[in-house]
Amino acid sequence: MLLTNLDWFLRLVLAMFCGGLVGYERSRQLKSAGIRTHMVVAVGSALVMIVSKYGFYDILSLHNIALDPSRIAAQIVSGISFLGAGTIIIGRNRVSGLTTAAGVWSTAMIGMAVGAGMYFIGIAATIFIVVIQFVFHDDSILNILINRIHIRLNLEINNDGRAIERIEKILGQHHVELVNLQVTSADETRLGVRIDGMINHKINPSKIILALERDHDVVRITSEHR
Repeated sequence: MLLTNLDWFLRLVLAMFCGGLVGYERSRQLKSAGIRTHMVVAVGSALVMIVSKYGFYDILSLHNIALDPSRIAAQIVSGISFLGAGTIIIGRNRVSGLTTAAGVWSTAMIGMAVGAGMYFIGIAATIFIVVIQFVFHDDSILNILINRIHIRLNLEINNDGRAIERIEKILGQHHVELVNLQVTSADETRLGVRIDGMINHKINPSKIILALERDHDVVRITSEHR
């Protein structure tokens, strides 16, 4: 059955909405791929799926013509990998952006499902992904259940090329799982550094702060934890 333009339009709208929900959570975490990126990925994937499935009805009546509606859509799976790779950052023995890359890839699959008319699984997958990203995030309910707390440290340090490396080593010695380390300000002599990490609830954060204060390049440090 050949669908109408309204049917196709509504599929694009639904794909855009689902992609926006996934992108909203990523934008709240200040990730490189936010609402717009996820919306565009979902709509583009839905469009390709619609073209792949319905775009060649006019030649079905021709003799000796065999069509495989999955061939065009299959290129989304491999093509989206290049976009996802752009969100992954590797540095200082840490890899960040994997969740965002996985979210972009999954958003493309949601767009494909909606474009193919599989509304239920498209919406269900959207709900699952959003719930996973919210609940399993660093300061979520999950960490409370497994007795972990989030700690944030704001440091002012001397602009020494090895200061950050020493700070990371101290955090590792005190069993701090480093989630994010960001330079918030910089000049010729000082750096502002914000550190987010996870620790076991039995670890006393004051001991971590005391160890950092002993480093000769740490000028000032404030903390918050929950």
